[in-house]
Order: sequence, then structure tokens, then C-alpha cells
Amino acid sequence: MRSKLALIVLCLCLAAATASAEVDARMLRYPDVSETHIAFVYAGDIWLVAKGGGTAHRLSSPPGEEQFPRFSPDGTRLAFSANYDGNSDVYVIPTMGGEPVRVTYHPDADRLSDWTPDGKQLLFASSRANGVGRLSQFYLVSPEGGFPEVLPVPYGDVGALSPAGQTIAYTTRDRGFRTWKRYRGGTAPDIWLFDLETLDSRNLTDSAANESRPMWHGGTLYFLSDRGPALRSNIWALDTTTEEMRQVTHFTDFDITFPAIGPSDMVFQAGGRLYLMGLDDEQYAEVEVEIVTDLASLRPRRINAADLI
Repeated sequence: MRSKLALIVLCLCLAAATASAEVDARMLRYPDVSETHIAFVYAGDIWLVAKGGGTAHRLSSPPGEEQFPRFSPDGTRLAFSANYDGNSDVYVIPTMGGEPVRVTYHPDADRLSDWTPDGKQLLFASSRANGVGRLSQFYLVSPEGGFPEVLPVPYGDVGALSPAGQTIAYTTRDRGFRTWKRYRGGTAPDIWLFDLETLDSRNLTDSAANESRPMWHGGTLYFLSDRGPALRSNIWALDTTTEEMRQVTHFTDFDITFPAIGPSDMVFQAGGRLYLMGLDDEQYAEVEVEIVTDLASLRPRRINAADLI
């Protein structure tokens, strides 16, 4: 009887220790979703969690910050931008962990957009050779590495290739990292469509609002816009056949940032939390994520405050 009681007490202690190690974290950034998992960045590293939520595990730990993890179409690999060797380049790693493969080597920063629909190449943006440091161009490169191929789009920052791969929806600049909201001015980005065969382009949104992060799902182009009455960044959808535009989400307290699309879902962040939206019914709910960490940032430590005065 005593041994059974001791076993019960031990199990309760272990459960309590596990629970205390889990952090109901915020600031979960740059998410992406596959058929089974969600990848996101927390504390500068990439984490992986089941699509239904739960305890996440860390997938990467370089000294620099990772950005924009993107699942391959079959979900077996994850590409991302990271600073392992003193510069931001594109890397690929198996989804369940392994050694990262460096894909790009230019000293300019390379920002990943996504995989091509067939999974054979990676689309990224870089200002490495365009002559205008404030603007970028699009490149394609094999996930195994090699010499990147520049696309004939004059300038582009965030883009997504259509399912057929013939056209690219993109913005010429990105305001996702700006610190002010509801900007209305000459550098507010629009969603453009560029035909890679005919080299024709047209402005799809053409408004004073900020439109960004285009994402394809069949003939529907989802994107982020603050054109709604609440002036908050929400998900919108454009039917590329009828050109009908509609608002999908209606957040009024926080802006949606950094959405990404998967085979059957969309994931996005709002107020530091992750939300998952089914593409069949466009219903969304929060994904509850627990982080297991040593909370090293909360330890007492000395800081040189001379530069902060």
C-alpha cells in the first residue's frame, strides 16, 4: 500500500514539474502549416507543434534569428531564412530534425518567400544585384543549393507563385516590419500579378490601404489588408476569375500579421497568439501552444545601462 501511495505521489510531482516547465508563450511569429504540423519562430528559433496545438519542440538553435519557416508541399522538409554563419541565408532542414543544408551564399540578406508549387525550387527575395538597396528582386534556387535564377520581375519583396507556376502574385515592397499602423501614402504596398511567360503585369488591389502577403488556394488569392472599416490588418480574398473581393476575418483589437497557407489550412498570428483557419469553411480558432524552456531570460543578471540613458 505504501509503495503504491509513493508511486502516486511521484507521478503527481513529475506532472507538476512538467506543468511548471511549460510556458503559455506569446510572440509566436512567422507561422506556417502543413497537413499535420505548425512551424513558428519563438525566441529567435524555429519550433514545431501538432496542428491541433499542444507542447512544441525546438527544431533549430543557431545564434542568429530565423525567419519565415516554410513547409515543402509534401511536408517532409522545412526551408527558412537564418543566420548561422554571420549572414541571413536560406537553409533547408528535415521537418523532424536533422542537419540544416545551406542553400544561398551571397553576403546580402536572402528572405525566403515559399517553395514553388511542385516543390522543386525555393522562391526568395534579395537586393543582392538590383542596384537599388531599398528594393529587392525575386530568385529561384534548388533546395539542394546551386546558382540562383533571377525572375524577370523588376522589383519584388514578398511573392507567391500560382498553382500552375505561370504567374506570381507579389508586392514590390514590404511594410510588415514597420512600427506604425494604418499608413496611407505613396509607399503603401499593393498586390501585383506578373505573368512569367508574357511578362505582363497588373495591379490587383490598387487602393490606398496596405496590402501584402499574397497566398494562393486554387483560383482564390488570399492576402492581408487594412482596408476594412476597423482599419485593422485582416485576411481578404480575391476570386481571380470574377475579381470579386471580400473580407474573411474581422479582427478589431489586434492586427493579423504574417499569415501563411498550407494544403487545407491557413495559419496567422494576432496579439501574439496563433490561429488556424480551415480553407473549406474559413472558420478559425486559436491554437493553444505550450513552450518548454528554461526561462533563461527571466534570470537576474547585470546589464550595462550606459547606452540606455
